[in-house]
Amino acid sequence: MARLVILLSCLLGLSFSVRAQAPAAASAVSDRDYPGVISLAVDATDVSRRIYRVRERIPVQPGPLKLWYPQWIPGNHAATGPINQFAGLSISGNGQRIEWRRDPLDVYAFHLQVPMGVAALDVEFQSLSPTADDQGRVAMTTELMSVQWSRLLLYPAGYDARRLRFEPSLRLPEGWQFGSALETAGTDGGVNRFQTLALVDLVDSPVYAGRYFKRFDLDPGAAIPVRLNVIADAPELLDAKPEILAAHRALVKQADLVFGPRPFAHYDFLLALSDQFSGIGLEHHQSSENGTFPGYLTGEAPFTDNYLLPHEYTHSWNGKFMRPALLWTPHYNTPMQNDLLWVYEGQTEFWAWVLAARAGLYTPQQAQEVLAASAALFDHRAGRGWRSLQDTVYQGIVDFNDAPQAWESWQRGYDFYDEGTLVWLDVDTKLRELSGGKRSLDDFARGFFGGGTGRIETRTYAVDDVVGALQTVQPHDWAAFLRQRVDGHGPGAPMEGLARAGWKLVYNEQPNAAIAEAEGDQEFDDFSYSLGLKIASADGKVDAVLWNSPAYLAGLAKDMVVVAVSGMAYDADRLKRAITAAKTTESAIELLVRQGDAYRTLRVEYRQGLRYPHLQRIAGTPDRLSQLLAPRK
Repeated sequence: MARLVILLSCLLGLSFSVRAQAPAAASAVSDRDYPGVISLAVDATDVSRRIYRVRERIPVQPGPLKLWYPQWIPGNHAATGPINQFAGLSISGNGQRIEWRRDPLDVYAFHLQVPMGVAALDVEFQSLSPTADDQGRVAMTTELMSVQWSRLLLYPAGYDARRLRFEPSLRLPEGWQFGSALETAGTDGGVNRFQTLALVDLVDSPVYAGRYFKRFDLDPGAAIPVRLNVIADAPELLDAKPEILAAHRALVKQADLVFGPRPFAHYDFLLALSDQFSGIGLEHHQSSENGTFPGYLTGEAPFTDNYLLPHEYTHSWNGKFMRPALLWTPHYNTPMQNDLLWVYEGQTEFWAWVLAARAGLYTPQQAQEVLAASAALFDHRAGRGWRSLQDTVYQGIVDFNDAPQAWESWQRGYDFYDEGTLVWLDVDTKLRELSGGKRSLDDFARGFFGGGTGRIETRTYAVDDVVGALQTVQPHDWAAFLRQRVDGHGPGAPMEGLARAGWKLVYNEQPNAAIAEAEGDQEFDDFSYSLGLKIASADGKVDAVLWNSPAYLAGLAKDMVVVAVSGMAYDADRLKRAITAAKTTESAIELLVRQGDAYRTLRVEYRQGLRYPHLQRIAGTPDRLSQLLAPRK
């Protein structure tokens, strides 16, 4: 207890100097307010056909005008505005049609000439939500929906998003309820009206609505409230188990102890529990969008998804209040630069894992299994040999259509998330080692991401600010330390932090609980750390092959179908028995595979048996991992 008191005293006493000024608008953007308020009315009642119908009234002056559809959406890290779902654009003034043309070099821009005598444009269009997953993220069903305002508006070019004012309203199906960080202004004839606000705040304040809705207060009596707003496919999915609700309330408390004052006036988790609505995790300053398994509140969902709400909640501090300078832009049609996503997302993923453990969303053993699975993943990531972690921050732009990769272990993907956990574990344990246990990443987080005033503001930072803040916590050559890990290469994962934490990665035949959860959820059989492949449980289709693994060397590739194992029809248990038997024989494992219309037998030379990753204590070393994951008081 005495040590905890000392630690808390240290946390409260630290402060850092960062670039706290509001970002300046780009020179090409007007420094004046847009003249007038834009009315935005959305009709979201056509749920069976999944169509949002939009009407805007935009004050204008005669002359040329360019309207933009939002392209660069904060938190997406790429130009993902779904212009392909935009249709039916009609523009008129004083009741007369006004022709428009799309910019040939910028398909998100629409040009028109406002006639003399026209003081306002009437704009109509539809946003056509996908009716199936193969068209994109399903965001509207007959039971629930999300309303992302960035998909549902056009805005005049040449103005800062903070200087464009909108007056939004939303019509929902009869009887539906909703949650949002928006401030309401009343209901008229079934239309929900919201208070007038800046475009930047509107885009940052989505709505979740549904036929079945429930709100939970996660910090009763707090001056700055935090609420959990849940929509679901069925009413029984809203019956939260007391222990699960208690863990979410503990999450709020533990986040306060890490980061300090809340950087918002109120916060609304928006949570969809559905097997029809596509999964999502997207941060906002005063809310977050979360979509996960139907049984999440009833304790029937995989525990591996319990990091989702901690991750998005952490972003209110790391990403929204404190943001990398090059990720801030004056509006939604200026490209964002992702250079510090290993801080923005990587450290957020680290805190999501830590907070899930401290709040009780993970048991200590589950937290260890999650870390072991992540460490093993990157220890077998052959692509680390040619592609640095720094380069992966551009993955969202490189992989603009989000198509599956044929060779993910070699190509690499969004590794700045989970590999970032290993990097920041390395930082945390180094701080603990250098300070004799007196300092940790908690001290950095409270000083660097703290300082919120209970209202929305954004402060920006560069990598030098991160280095300087770490130097304030504990002197060290942090610039070289971070660059080595962010710009370095393999072979193997960055394991120094794990070893310094007093643990090591080992493999045995006992399944890893986190991997087993993923197998059940995604319906595949995972032989990544033995043969080096994953296989779909239902049809034997190869989901992934690790580069240079035994399966790779035998000639297997993604999307082949494993038809048979040693002459018998494929199933996971048969392949497990064959892998085990190969330990004591000289025979290769024979797989009959189909690729297109061609069949052939491939021989996999492998003798080491089933292998699953786990953590094991290093005898005689401090257990800094348990210290890190223990709840704060």
